[in-house]
Amino acid sequence: MDDLAQFRRGVLSVLHGLIDADIASYNEICRDPPEALVLADPMESLGSTGPERRRRFAELILENPLAAHFASTGDPSAQRMSDFISRRRFHALELYDLVYRETGTEDQIAFTVPASGQLIGITMSRTQQAFADDERDLLDQARHLIVPVYRNLLDRARLQVVLSALEGEGDRHGPAAVLLVHGSGALEPAHPYAERLLREILRERSTFELLQAWGQRQRGTRASRSGREPLALALHSGEVIADYVHGKVGTLDAIALYPSPRPTLTALRSLGLTPRQAAVLHLLWEGAPNREIALALSISEHTVRHHLEEIYRRLNVRSRAAAAHVAGRAARQQSEPQWENGMSDSAIERARRR
Repeated sequence: MDDLAQFRRGVLSVLHGLIDADIASYNEICRDPPEALVLADPMESLGSTGPERRRRFAELILENPLAAHFASTGDPSAQRMSDFISRRRFHALELYDLVYRETGTEDQIAFTVPASGQLIGITMSRTQQAFADDERDLLDQARHLIVPVYRNLLDRARLQVVLSALEGEGDRHGPAAVLLVHGSGALEPAHPYAERLLREILRERSTFELLQAWGQRQRGTRASRSGREPLALALHSGEVIADYVHGKVGTLDAIALYPSPRPTLTALRSLGLTPRQAAVLHLLWEGAPNREIALALSISEHTVRHHLEEIYRRLNVRSRAAAAHVAGRAARQQSEPQWENGMSDSAIERARRR
């Protein structure tokens, strides 16, 4: 198994060779937003696997007593569904009507793979005969071999997609923080500063939902670069730009977050300008002519010209282009302290050597 895509398929055929079951399945489930990556052996045993069905499956997954046990206890060991719920209660679940009735599932054994921000479960399902104790124990022994293989392949996929995300760093206005994107859509910070940045994004629900929706669209643009576009996010610490980076098919993608080149009013004030002068320079940097600056700030064009004269004097420049250049330089200088805890040059170089 050379990568995660091969692992997901290969582990199911291996387990089918160990334990007699009607269905073996691999499930990566993210609950916020609700999304799931589900593979099965045989694949046709799952029936319909459209996006809406996967979304509902992710929303209802904790109705499965095994998933609820894994989520609440963190216990990764193999467990048997019949030890947690009666057949009558199982049939009463909404999740049973959505998934298990169609597949004919009556009993499962499953274990989890430790994961960040998502639930990864590998399950064996039967339509009639319940699983025995020795079959559960055999699956648990297999888990001790399977999980290290997964972790090694995940580390390889992480390194590959992080390096891909950093390849374009020279074209950006600061070092990138990298978020990994799993097959379920779950986001995982690749290093400590990315973790702090993700926490800041999570504090503003609308910003997080904007990033999620954009990420889902970008995941669908793998076949064509025409639909790919960066995203600007306004955070408390400043505006950041998100770039989506596609990894190897079936493994991991990444989102590179880097400081926006857009100058903030705070950065412009640090040049010795008044609040109104900073606002005028900000609009000038965006390319607005005097008339638009006047309209935006509800002042006359004569007042705009007066502000520009004073701005030129304080910045020791003689033209709009020179003033815009100073504004851009101030933006880059302001972004550097905020991002100094990102991936350092030495850390990046060590990753490249690996």
